[in-house]
Amino acid sequence: MTRDVVVGLGSSLGDRRLALRAALRALDALPGTEVVAVSRLWASRALGPARRPFLNAAARLRTDLAPRRLLRACQAIERRLGRRPAVRWGDRVVDLDLLLFGSLRRRGRDLRLPHPELLRRSFALLPAREVAPELVHPVAGRPLAALPLPPGPPCWPVGVLDGAPMAVAGGQRGRYMPATLAGRRTGAWNGPPGSRREPSPPPRSRTMKIFLDTANLDQIREAHSWGIIDGVTTNPSLIAREGGDFVETIHRICEIVQGPVSAETVSQNAEGMIEEGRLLARISEHVVVKVPLSIEGLKATRVLSDEGIDVNVTLCFQAAQALLAAKAGAAYISPFLGRLDDIAHEGVGLIEQIVGIYGNYPELGTEVLAASIRHPLHVLQVAMAGADVATIPFKVLAKLVEHPLTDIGNERFLADWATVPDTDVAGQVRRWLAAREEGR
Repeated sequence: MTRDVVVGLGSSLGDRRLALRAALRALDALPGTEVVAVSRLWASRALGPARRPFLNAAARLRTDLAPRRLLRACQAIERRLGRRPAVRWGDRVVDLDLLLFGSLRRRGRDLRLPHPELLRRSFALLPAREVAPELVHPVAGRPLAALPLPPGPPCWPVGVLDGAPMAVAGGQRGRYMPATLAGRRTGAWNGPPGSRREPSPPPRSRTMKIFLDTANLDQIREAHSWGIIDGVTTNPSLIAREGGDFVETIHRICEIVQGPVSAETVSQNAEGMIEEGRLLARISEHVVVKVPLSIEGLKATRVLSDEGIDVNVTLCFQAAQALLAAKAGAAYISPFLGRLDDIAHEGVGLIEQIVGIYGNYPELGTEVLAASIRHPLHVLQVAMAGADVATIPFKVLAKLVEHPLTDIGNERFLADWATVPDTDVAGQVRRWLAAREEGR
């Protein structure tokens, strides 16, 4: 299914126009994606920790990619163009944000649609209105052209990319496309004369996400209270072990974690997987449909991902399978470490192979979700191998916190503190603060 998407672009470091131009070319080169309109450039003052002014623009895309795959692809483009982890709202070489994705609404921690800042920042809304005035904001319920400009930092138009003639896209006033894109390039390198394409950097994610591999609601609540859980994976075995209502369990897990929750289909043919997947996705916007890595599973993955449904392809035991799953549109691939270790194969080697393949082709946008993790060493190994996600049983997660030297050190600190005349830290601080206020 092809959807209209609006992507916001920004840059405050280096040659800003060059960075935006390169980002547009990279977006236009994504599989199943076409840049159909580009706004004028809009300048805005530095915001938050940023110290340099920004150049902003918006691009309208038509894409077959699912939301999470497009998000991963945008992040890969940012890294390839030199963006590095930095403080929130800080200066950056390039910034790509999914502002609108058709009529979809998502409210997860890692993917929020429509982008919450679209209604709050004029430097996001004004360019978006130029390329997609008729698109309806799914929350506001009004076309972008009819939305009022938000208060806040002003922005102003400063021309078009490259200062080159701009072709009007779609024959509609105010919608621009750089001439370099009007002819639809083939994805070949378009850098400066004499330059060469640098290999994609191996890092794929800014941090490894931690999912909990369980359907036990008490374990999920407890682990979520630690502030480290990004999602949950379930399967028919885990659901059956808990004995609760399947649909209600999935719904309650989604409400707790507010992040990706894998719910598995049980049909063995594509038609059944597609039907079950569509229904499972209606339980919550956080549901990720899980299908087995089979020919029928690949068929279902293509259909569901084309409809904007995130798919986790599971039971992966060789890297070639992972490549096929990514080509079919999987948002996640789940290679099983423990089960390979059980038959005297090094499971972490599979993770390294898949990460390497996906690093060669970052536009695939599929995340490596390391599964069948049996012990803390597995977690360390997959983190060092570059997995995007590790899904961990609760018992293993709890063991990650434990270390005998930590306990011994804490006991010694407490024993020393017991010799202090007043051991009430909170009481001491309150009295000190009260005395300071009285002295003012």
